[in-house]
Amino acid sequence: MRIDHIAYRVKNRKAASDFLINAFGYKIADEFQIDFDDGSCAKCYALVPPEKIDNADDFKAWVHLATKNEYHVPPEIFVSEGTPGSIVDNWVNEKGGTAAIHHIAYQVDDVALIMKEWQEKGFAEFTTKEPIEANGLIQCFTKEHPLTGTVYEFISRTTKGFNIDNVRDLMESTNKK
Repeated sequence: MRIDHIAYRVKNRKAASDFLINAFGYKIADEFQIDFDDGSCAKCYALVPPEKIDNADDFKAWVHLATKNEYHVPPEIFVSEGTPGSIVDNWVNEKGGTAAIHHIAYQVDDVALIMKEWQEKGFAEFTTKEPIEANGLIQCFTKEHPLTGTVYEFISRTTKGFNIDNVRDLMESTNKK
């Protein structure tokens, strides 16, 4: 299991992303908007680390070297900013208007199995009964953990990076109505 990505919910995604780019060398890989049924939206950036590896052969060679030295591939970063009254904006306002890490995503082989194990062990409650699936991507969120205050995501990818439908469904699963 490794950290796949870290997701920030912020008031100003441009300023937050500029900081991550300038301080850590990240690059914007994708920009998209998630529209919700209530007319609000979340504007998002997916950022990749400077060490991003784009092909399987380079990745295998890197993993071989890394296992000898115990290095990790840096996680991607997801930055979202919501329009007033959106799920993202409401969450940021609940945190005192301060940007914060919303969740940490862990890459796993079997999301459903991890959900089952965590439920059986009493580690966490989840925002959905089953994983959310779309186009080579399977994901789930825990509710905010009572000990760490963090939402955990479990993710399994086969062919796709971020998927707008999955991200929208995950965000909606955290909406406290």
